[in-house]
Amino acid sequence: MTFSQLGLNSFLLQSLTENNIVSPTEIQQKVLPFVLSTRKNLVAVSQTGTGKTAAFGLPILQLIDPKLMQTQVLVIVPTRELAQQVAKDLFVFSRYIVRIHTEAVFGGKQIEEQIKKLETPKHIIVATPGRLVDLMNRKIVDLSHLKFLVLDEADEMLRMGFKADVERVLRACKPGVRKFLFTSTMPDEIKQVARQYLGEGVDEIHIKPQEFVNRNIEHLYIPYAYGYKFEFLKTYLLQHPDERGIIFCRTQAAAKLLRQQLIGCDISAGSLYGDLNQFERDKVMAAFKGKRISLLIATDIAARGIDVADLNFVIHYHLAENEAQYINRSGRTARAGKKGLSISLVQDDELFHIKEIEDILRIKFSEEKLKVVIDKTPSHDVELKINIGTRHELNIASFKEFLLEFAGLKEDAIRDVKLFRAETTFVMDSRYENQLMKNIDNGKFFHQRILIEKI
Repeated sequence: MTFSQLGLNSFLLQSLTENNIVSPTEIQQKVLPFVLSTRKNLVAVSQTGTGKTAAFGLPILQLIDPKLMQTQVLVIVPTRELAQQVAKDLFVFSRYIVRIHTEAVFGGKQIEEQIKKLETPKHIIVATPGRLVDLMNRKIVDLSHLKFLVLDEADEMLRMGFKADVERVLRACKPGVRKFLFTSTMPDEIKQVARQYLGEGVDEIHIKPQEFVNRNIEHLYIPYAYGYKFEFLKTYLLQHPDERGIIFCRTQAAAKLLRQQLIGCDISAGSLYGDLNQFERDKVMAAFKGKRISLLIATDIAARGIDVADLNFVIHYHLAENEAQYINRSGRTARAGKKGLSISLVQDDELFHIKEIEDILRIKFSEEKLKVVIDKTPSHDVELKINIGTRHELNIASFKEFLLEFAGLKEDAIRDVKLFRAETTFVMDSRYENQLMKNIDNGKFFHQRILIEKI
C-alpha cells in the first residue's frame, strides 16, 4: 500500500517524498481513505507515535480550499508541545500547496502576541483547550466557516481537566462540521463525549496495541534491590555517559527530585513537568535539543508532543501504568528507522508487570544485569552555615521548604535550624551533603550568591 494508492494528490506526495515518508502506517491506511471518501465523523483509537497527525492532516489538507482565507480546520491538543509539533507537521505536509496558513495557539505565551497573528485569518488553528476558549470569549477565533474539528489525545485532555472547555468548543460548532476524535484509550467519559457530540452513527477505527509496537526498540528490564533504585539508575547512566535519553517519572515532584539527585552525582539533566512556566520549559528543551544536556526527566503529560531525534534510550523510572502508556513512552526512541532501548526498573514483586506487557504487546524483555556498588558507609551529622537568613524573609519552615524544593533533601535530613539576620546554621545527614552543594551552592537566592560552608 502506498500513499498514492490512498488517494493523495501530487503536492502532498512530493512533501512526503522529500521528508522520506514512504510507507503509510496502519492508522494512516485506514483513516486517509475514510476522510477522503466519506462525510462521516470518526473515533480512532491509536497510540502516540503511530502517525496520527499525518492520518488526519494529509486528507484534511487535500480537502480544504486555500483560496478561502477563513478558519476551516481546528485541531485541539492537550499540551503546548503537541500544539507546536502538530502545527510544524502540517506546515511541512502543506509545503507545495499554495497559501495554506497554520497557527498554533497555547497558554504560557502572551495572548496579545497570538491575537496579532490571528488578525490575518488562518486556514488551520492548532490550539490547547484553555487558550482556545479564551480567544473565543474575546471573539478572536471565528468558527463559523469551520469544516473539520480534530480532538487529538482526547483521553489525555479529559484526564487533565479540559472536558468543560472541549464541550464548549463542540457546542460552538455549526451542524455539518466533520469531527474526528483520536484517543489512546476509550474510558466511559470519552464514549459519552463521542455519543453526545459525534452522533450515534459515528464510525470507529481501532488499532490493536501489538500492531504499532516499533520493532526497532529493544526492551530491557533492570531488577533492583529494594531501597536502591536510584543507585541502579545512576550506575546505568554512568556506564553510558555519551548517550541521550528520556527518563519517565509518574509525578512532577518525583521528576524534580530525581533531577536534583542526579545533579548531586555530577550527572547533568533537565526536568519537564506540568507546572513549569513557558520560559523554563523552552530553556530546558533548547538545552536538550542542542545537546547541552543529555538527559530529560519528564512526566507523561509534559512529554506529550516532544519529538527529539537520535535518542538512545527511554527509561521507565516509575513503571508504565498500562500498555498504552508503555508504548507512548517507548516511542520516543528508535525514530526514523533507528534502533533504541526501552528500559524498565523493577523490583522482584513487580516482574509480573513485565510479563503482562510481554503478553499484551507480544514483545520480549531481556534482563540487564548491573553490578552496583552500594555505599554502606555509616552516615553522620554535619553542621553547615549558609549566608541567607531572616533579612531574606525566611523563617524555619520556609528555610526547610527551600532546601526541600531546590536541593531535593528529605525533611528528616535537616535538624537544629538556627536563623540569624544574614545567615542560618543547621545540622544535616552527611549522605545529602554532596547533593546539597551541587544543587544550591553558588546559586542565587533573592539576587544573592549562596555560599555554604562547614562549621
